[in-house]
Amino acid sequence: MNGVANGVYGGDLPNQINTPWIDFSEQSTIVGWTTFTTKSIFYRIIGKVAIINFNISGTSNSATTSFTIPFVSGSLTTVLNTCIGVDTGTSNICDASIATSASTVVFNRWSAATTRTATWTASGTKTITGQIIIQIS
Repeated sequence: MNGVANGVYGGDLPNQINTPWIDFSEQSTIVGWTTFTTKSIFYRIIGKVAIINFNISGTSNSATTSFTIPFVSGSLTTVLNTCIGVDTGTSNICDASIATSASTVVFNRWSAATTRTATWTASGTKTITGQIIIQIS
């Protein structure tokens, strides 16, 4: 089993699991807020896999929502993870996506069970909270 896991994660898995979480909150280019009440973007790399935890909340100033990470996604197709969002006080399921060979995580919200939109309200309180796991180059 260790041989399989080491191949997927790119090396010495037991030592890589102990890597620290890195705070990228201040370095990330964050689009969608004018002020923050919470700004937390942490990542951890295990071989060729990056785990990114985020919690961003504050006053919205843009209909689009995104943040950058310090590495590019790998050669897999676009990654899409579910997260929690709040748009002007209304809770929404949202998704965090990153395209192949990109370094920007983009957020869409679901205003109904079948309606996905990239448009957020450019005023009021906006929050995104969740995790995205990607292959990195």
